[in-house]
Amino acid sequence: MADTNRAALSGIAYDIAKKVDKNRDPEAETKAVAWMTEVLGKAPPAGTYEDSLKNGAYLCELINAIAPNSVKKIHQKGQAFTVMQNIEAFQKALVAYGVPAEDLFQTVDLWEKRNIPAVTKTIYALSRTAEKQGWSGPKLQLDQHLVKDF
Repeated sequence: MADTNRAALSGIAYDIAKKVDKNRDPEAETKAVAWMTEVLGKAPPAGTYEDSLKNGAYLCELINAIAPNSVKKIHQKGQAFTVMQNIEAFQKALVAYGVPAEDLFQTVDLWEKRNIPAVTKTIYALSRTAEKQGWSGPKLQLDQHLVKDF
C-alpha cells in the first residue's frame, strides 16, 4: 500500500488502497521481471518488485534497450525529486515510442506504491508496442487468464 513516510490511510482511501492491492498479480509481476531481465541482461536491483523499480532507473534502462537513447540522462541516486525525474522520463519515452497514454501509470502509482498493478500493465504495454514496432528482442506473453485484467 502507501509509503511508510506518509500518514496511515483511513476511510475511503484505505478501502481503495486495499482494493488496488487485491488486484496485484504476482505471476504477472514475476513474468514482467523475467522479461525485463532478459531484455537488459541483468536483474533489477534487489528488493521487492515495487522497490526495485521505484527510482525509475531500471525502467529507463529498459526503454533505452528497446529504443536506444530514449532517455538521455538517468539519475542513479539523489533526492526524491531527482530520481522521480527518471519515472517521468520513462513515461515520456514510452509515449514517444508509441505506447498509448492510457496504458501509462502515474508517477505516484510507483513512487508512493499507490497502484502497482498499473505499473505492471505499463510494462506489458511496452512489450506489446515493441512487438508491433518490429522489435526482435524477447517478448512478454500474457497468459489467457490474465487478459481480462490487461
